[in-house]
Amino acid sequence: MNVLHSCITALRWVGWLVIAGLAVHVAPMIPDSLAGEADKQEVHLYFTDAKRPFLVAETRVMVNPGDPTAFSRQLILELINGSVRGNLATIPKGTQLRSFFLLGDGLAVVDFSTHFRENHPGSCRLEQLTLFSVVNSLILNVSEVDRVKILIDGAEAQTLAGHLPLEFPLTADMLLTR
Repeated sequence: MNVLHSCITALRWVGWLVIAGLAVHVAPMIPDSLAGEADKQEVHLYFTDAKRPFLVAETRVMVNPGDPTAFSRQLILELINGSVRGNLATIPKGTQLRSFFLLGDGLAVVDFSTHFRENHPGSCRLEQLTLFSVVNSLILNVSEVDRVKILIDGAEAQTLAGHLPLEFPLTADMLLTR
């Protein structure tokens, strides 16, 4: 029964990714030197506070290429690169963004490399901070995103570190933010 469920789940995600692949538009990235003020956007990226186990917003000004998919990818890459203000990284070292899809119904699908799980330090609270760093950073900065589905190495995962279910898309959680 578990094998059947796994196959059905895998087929469902393959279908979603195929549909997403048809809907994704790849916009050229605009270098900062060529972007006008209208192309810049103030964003809030969520990292772990160095003194307390909560997320804190780190404000940055980024170039918005006008494509929500490309802009969302930029946000995730900035999270992977870590804080520039002394906050703690939420994405484990070595993690790479494998792919990103934005479906027309507001669902963002983020696919991380296996390092996302393998290098995660564990604990329920750290798992929450990692997941909602990604979810909050996307939903609160990209109006086209209202839910985020996390994949690991191209596959649906039950959890990241054994605590929070990843079977269903996540929505923003500001209770973790100070």
